[in-house]
Amino acid sequence: MLSIQNLQKSYGQHEVLKGVELTIEKGEILAFVGGNGAGKTTTLNCIAGLVEQNCGGIMINNVSKSQSLEYKKQFYFIPDTIHVFPNIAAYDWIHFVLKLYEKTDNEKLQNFISVFGMEKSIYKPMGTYSYGMLHKIALITAFTISPPILIMDEPLNGLDPLAVVAFKNCMKEYVEKGGTVLFSTHLLDVAEKICQSISFLKDGKIVLHERVENLLVDGSLETIFMEKQANEG
Repeated sequence: MLSIQNLQKSYGQHEVLKGVELTIEKGEILAFVGGNGAGKTTTLNCIAGLVEQNCGGIMINNVSKSQSLEYKKQFYFIPDTIHVFPNIAAYDWIHFVLKLYEKTDNEKLQNFISVFGMEKSIYKPMGTYSYGMLHKIALITAFTISPPILIMDEPLNGLDPLAVVAFKNCMKEYVEKGGTVLFSTHLLDVAEKICQSISFLKDGKIVLHERVENLLVDGSLETIFMEKQANEG
């Protein structure tokens, strides 16, 4: 379970997060949506420890963010922009990350390399990769580690149609085994099809948090999102 309480973050005089409150239960897929500048990436970066909040608490499976090493073992984070060492082969990089998480299942790794169609490219330097290929490597790493929670910022960006299908299938299997997913997206149709819950963020606050099935009684997520954007103060 992921719990966020009264999360606040400012950059100088600019207040980005204004008391974000959010709980995600085990086995849940939650989509985090909002317009540009709403605070989605800042929230995810705070959870991942890349940014320190000014106020508020974050816990994953009853482990506080202040318990640094134990906390970081609870999740794997895929940012929107993936920075790599350009001269290192993806295969070597993945094994390095797996060791940090104390994972050594090479058969599982090979399976995900095949699922995402990276067999021919996995030994090439990551500096030769496209944006989409880097996201595939991040997803291969994430699903091989299979931590309690996956946190992803726009994970579908740059993926080809086959990789999108692979992503959906892998995420479904991961959740069926007890995993939890929080990901930001601007693709509302995707969120509608694969998520149990959705949170709308606007101006640094969550203006709606609800089960998708309940929201769809009143229309599509696109319609509801546009209404929230127009009507919420």
